Amino acid sequence: MTIYHMNKGIGRASSGIEYAQKYRFELVKEFPERQFFVFCDYLSTNITVYTDKMGFDPDYVLNAYKYMAGQKNHPSSYSADDFAATIPSEFEKTDDTSQFVSYKSDKTHYKLWLLPENGMVDRIDTIFNGKLMTVDHYSDRLTSTDFYTGAAVTARHFYDENGKLSMRQFYQDKAIALTLIDDLVLQGRNAFYQEFFKRLEFTADDLIIVDRNKEIGDALYPNSGEAKVCVVIHAEHYNAARTTDDWVGWNNFYEYPFVNPQWIDHFIVSTYKQEEILREQMAKMGHPDVDVLTIPVGAITHISDGENVEKNKYKFMTASRLAFEKHIDISIKAVVAAKKVVPELEFHIYGDGKFRKDLADLIKKYDASSYIILEGHKNLAEIYPQFGGYLTASGSEGFGLTILEAIAEMLPIVGLNVNYGNTEFVKSGVNGILIEKTDPKTQVKDMTAAIIKQVQTLDFAKNIAYSQEKAAQYTDVEVKKKWRALYDTVLFRGINTDNGGEA
Repeated sequence: MTIYHMNKGIGRASSGIEYAQKYRFELVKEFPERQFFVFCDYLSTNITVYTDKMGFDPDYVLNAYKYMAGQKNHPSSYSADDFAATIPSEFEKTDDTSQFVSYKSDKTHYKLWLLPENGMVDRIDTIFNGKLMTVDHYSDRLTSTDFYTGAAVTARHFYDENGKLSMRQFYQDKAIALTLIDDLVLQGRNAFYQEFFKRLEFTADDLIIVDRNKEIGDALYPNSGEAKVCVVIHAEHYNAARTTDDWVGWNNFYEYPFVNPQWIDHFIVSTYKQEEILREQMAKMGHPDVDVLTIPVGAITHISDGENVEKNKYKFMTASRLAFEKHIDISIKAVVAAKKVVPELEFHIYGDGKFRKDLADLIKKYDASSYIILEGHKNLAEIYPQFGGYLTASGSEGFGLTILEAIAEMLPIVGLNVNYGNTEFVKSGVNGILIEKTDPKTQVKDMTAAIIKQVQTLDFAKNIAYSQEKAAQYTDVEVKKKWRALYDTVLFRGINTDNGGEA
């Protein structure tokens, strides 16, 4: 009996989906069933660099490409000195920085890119006559080699545990054209993933929990065999602008399973409000018998007494990917405006992502770097108690993991009146203030007013009482019971919720 938690990829700037999986891993890792968190994308960097950072045990992690190539998970421990010992003495070290090391001899140049986490080798570029020829990727050993034609990767070789060539892929327009493995010739992306899922040999005793469908669902579901399949909904599942009285415009990330529900045993959402909406919409679209369950994607292990929250009420924070859709620029503009009325204000932004430079430029534009700070990734468990408020301008959240963490630390929330996280956790005027989702200019104005109102008038005793009551519904003990009950129900075993759902 095996539980497979399916995802597409993972990286340094993980999204809420990866954090949801991290929470789930902590809850289910002690269950008796064998569990794997499966990441299907090709990752040039050793996957354990990312999964270790998230707290996943490497014994619970599978990557589609590593699995197909016959590789196991190893820590990144191949050093620049290890490589230097393999090349002739005429090569001269010409660069030696924390980011890369270079060796050159006549027409050949090796550039070793180092991991920021531990200084070990991530990849090695081989450059001949000024042209990039190959890139070798490492864990504690060589795992794959990219072959370049001009600026494009045209082929990739994979090696097994013993360094033997075990799989070859060829690419056209950045997409998989052909995979050669064993005696098989697989054409295209879908055929490669179908073969991967077939090799997992799903049985009727297995459960597949899908966290990301896009680019894997069309290969996974037809090859799931007799295994039970659950799809987790991590965001708003439909587009309101494309939805009418008789038609639902599905979120494209979930459209495939929604229009092919015959493959799915259960859909899982995080709030009862989303469950109600999804049931109604599936019935509208001709699928009244679809089963929808509510299991929060996150859980907390600690509920604060809020002793210092009022003392820190001028210090606001947010934590998320630095992405356009999070609209952190709106929060920055609101803090700049509110600072004119409340000069003690501070705003600290935790996380990283593609929008970081844009936010840094915006902070510089307003000359606000003394009180608005991009903090990067840090251990948030140690961060929340230092603050007295949380800002979010995101217009859509399936759950809002950091919102839950914030209320568990008694931080009142200033955010938008949108489903599902904000309205699930925040009672406006009690443990925060919710403003309406309008145009960006109006939202800046309304958020400015909300920040000022919160620091000047919020009853922090009522905030603490309400947030403690709400957070108690999402403790690890309570959410663990729900996952145990799902496993037992789907796999046709008895449920015993009296001892935390353990069968």
